[in-house]
Amino acid sequence: MQTNERKVLCTIEKGYSYEREDQLGKLRVYFEILNNGEIVPINKESLFCETEQVFVTSGYSELREKYSSSLFAATCVPTNFEKKEGNCQYITRANFCEDIKGLLACQVYDLPFPDVNEAVIILTEKPLTKTILIQDDSYLYGPFDYVDEIDPATNQYILHLKPISTPLNKIQQFHIGKIGIQKCIAYLSQNNHSYANFLCNIKRIFENIDDTIDYITNDQIISTYGNRIAQNSDIRSFNKGTIAQIRKCYTSSQEFRTFPERFHRLFQSLEMAESWDNTRKDLMDSFLSIDKGKEILKKYIDENKEEYFREEKQSFLKKLQEEKLNQQQAFNELVNKKEQVEADIRKMLRERELFQFNGGQISTITITAEEKNKIEQKLSAQRKELDTLDTEVKVLEEKHSRFKKIEDLKNEIDDLERQRDRYRDRKRQMEEQVEDVAKKLRESNEILTSRLVQLKPDVDALCGLKPKTVFSSLDYNVITRKISATESDEDTRENLINSVLDALNNQGRKTDYYTVANILTTIAQCQFTLFGGLPGTGKTSLAKILGASLGLQNRLLNIPVARGWTSSRDVLGFYNALSQSFIPSATGLFDLIRHLHYEMKEKIESAAPAIVLLDEFNLSQPEHYFSPFLEMADPESKRIILTGNPEEQYFQVPLYLRFLGTINQDESVQSLTPRLLDRAAIINFDDFEQDYDLSAVKSDTHKDLNISPITGNKFIDIFFPRSLEMTPDIERILQLIIETLRDDNPEFGTPVIVSYRKIKAIRSYHNVAGPLMYIESKYKALDYAVAQHILPLLNGYGQNFGNRLNALLDNLPDEMERSHKLLRRIISTGNQNMFCYGANI
Repeated sequence: MQTNERKVLCTIEKGYSYEREDQLGKLRVYFEILNNGEIVPINKESLFCETEQVFVTSGYSELREKYSSSLFAATCVPTNFEKKEGNCQYITRANFCEDIKGLLACQVYDLPFPDVNEAVIILTEKPLTKTILIQDDSYLYGPFDYVDEIDPATNQYILHLKPISTPLNKIQQFHIGKIGIQKCIAYLSQNNHSYANFLCNIKRIFENIDDTIDYITNDQIISTYGNRIAQNSDIRSFNKGTIAQIRKCYTSSQEFRTFPERFHRLFQSLEMAESWDNTRKDLMDSFLSIDKGKEILKKYIDENKEEYFREEKQSFLKKLQEEKLNQQQAFNELVNKKEQVEADIRKMLRERELFQFNGGQISTITITAEEKNKIEQKLSAQRKELDTLDTEVKVLEEKHSRFKKIEDLKNEIDDLERQRDRYRDRKRQMEEQVEDVAKKLRESNEILTSRLVQLKPDVDALCGLKPKTVFSSLDYNVITRKISATESDEDTRENLINSVLDALNNQGRKTDYYTVANILTTIAQCQFTLFGGLPGTGKTSLAKILGASLGLQNRLLNIPVARGWTSSRDVLGFYNALSQSFIPSATGLFDLIRHLHYEMKEKIESAAPAIVLLDEFNLSQPEHYFSPFLEMADPESKRIILTGNPEEQYFQVPLYLRFLGTINQDESVQSLTPRLLDRAAIINFDDFEQDYDLSAVKSDTHKDLNISPITGNKFIDIFFPRSLEMTPDIERILQLIIETLRDDNPEFGTPVIVSYRKIKAIRSYHNVAGPLMYIESKYKALDYAVAQHILPLLNGYGQNFGNRLNALLDNLPDEMERSHKLLRRIISTGNQNMFCYGANI
């Protein structure tokens, strides 16, 4: 914090709605946060301002929307305007305000202290702090958390109070503190201009509380002790006996002796819940017994009949099938048993007749009366058993008749399924007819095409055309190196930067670590990277040497842009409807993209990165000849190139294909449009290298490097940001730059809008490059990002626009040397050209 800054706690006070569209307003100040962290009422330790207010110079509507009903912190500075009585002595902005954290302050309400069983208060306004205190009879109670709801009838706020969830000093969990008001007088806000009262330094004050109160709510009791009951394996049901078991379990515990009132409320809640089950059942039964209830139930069942009875139907059918099988088996057993009994009876009757027939003739066989009675009794028992079996068979036959009805239903279902199959067959026949018609059309087209092909040599001979020579395409396959599984992305990124730096130095291009890190990070994160500057600054040679240093070989495609290119057919090619073939352009881009499409189609994970170098990128208008590729700068792009060729209708372009261009800034080239500037990063090369290696170097030196590149997916991944967050000091500088450019003050001329795409690109770059450049300066990465993403957007006219650039120059930290140098050059050149300013003018 600067020496002239002061931090205060305040609320929204008053706004103005003229001239600057509700961007001005005032804040009501209650407390000041001193440098040692202590919080004191305003104007108590030292005079802040007689008005006890802070003036907001910009972004007041944003503050009012965000903090309309809350206390928040604001960092303010003394005003530079003439100080008059009744005016605010301090000013602030929307981006200098933030939420307060922890128990810095609580709003105090003078209300009767509510009972824990009815912990509810009613207010006309929503509290301005997340926790509150209750003042009752010269004591303060709290702090309380709350859940608020609005009564639609009265538009009043109903607050359900509960203790804060974390212990505070001597205050245990689920307890609140009680402290005399006299101990807190020094820290109460003494603001006579507001209806709200606040108390600050809550943690320090509540170290000297007078008493603690157990203020656990019924919901907290249920959630705390109910979970323990639910996790007890001995308790499997819930009834009156269970409540007695729970009471017996807790009565002997230490916690019960410490908080008996809690457990009394717990047991009371359990008894109410148990009685509610019976009450609910009675209510449901009574409701369903009346006509209205029956109608609602019948309507629900009719609307959901299929879903409602599906499981029951399936379960019933399954049960019937099982019962049918069991009964059929029992029936078969009884029939067999009946036949066996009948056979036994017939056998015994024959034996009896045989005995009677031979009774007088065979003297050796004698049947006593006792044996005869036994035989008669056995026969009687067999007859009874036979009668029983007959009865059971009749019962089974009746059940069997029911099963026949089920079989009839099943047969009917089978008939419907066969009918469905017939319709499916008919549909398939119709589809075959459609396919046959399409086939005949294709055959006719092929016949016409073949006839055209037969006539083409004759036409070529009459026209004097020579037959085309088929050329073999370049080999775009490059062997990539494998990365150890234990090697982190940070190590891979560091090794890649060092290897490229060494390769550049070996090829005579002397540079430093930060330049290489900047170029690689920018290429990996941006779809379009442009090397800008005057002719002869080494843009094209650096791009070619960079491709060799990465080991790309033929996957660095050099395309010299010609003047007069107007469409994608100049750089990619076009489909010839007459010959029904695609005619690639001489750039070689079509062959490269087709090879990359093959890599994606075959899911080749080991594919190397690919870079397309467009030399003299703006010699023709890029939006005309390169329009299919500009859309790929958006993250939601499908990355598809349409060819118009029926055989290869589209190509899928992988993420690891990047476009690198060299641009000049003179009268012979096209100026870059805002649409392109918003999608590209421009690395400036206006300075000639003083230590360039002037030794003789062969043109094919890069062929001897023998560098194995990393895979394309890995190249993108190691430079992918893991977060878009920035440190507070860097965030503050970035926001100050954006606000300076967006300021619509007429004194600054036309505003410059920095799009969300650019802001995201700057955050992504800083997240990756910041740790790599932090040793040099904490602003080094932001310096590169601003120079490459924001300064190229500065194009404007007039002396007022020059004032905007001077204001931006004043807001840039001195450590951002690169941005300072480029911005001073833009201002100096614009002043010489009749106040015509521009990074690419």
